Amino acid sequence: MTPPSTCQSCRQSATAARLDYRKGAGVVHNDHFLQCDICERFACADCLQVYDILSSYDFICHDCAHAFGTLPPHRGH
Repeated sequence: MTPPSTCQSCRQSATAARLDYRKGAGVVHNDHFLQCDICERFACADCLQVYDILSSYDFICHDCAHAFGTLPPHRGH
């Protein structure tokens, strides 16, 4: 499926800043909106964050993260 040109969460258009996703203290840049691993909506960086839960690149939108409570920013070993 081709990612849409607007965020499916906030309806904002894709810009360079909205494609720089936070991952802990770092930033992951993507050319298109990322898709939430839970609800499968395509979301901008304001609405989705990259977590290190299972695969170190887990994409969870803020709505789903809120529904599950606070997700850990880093998986400890």
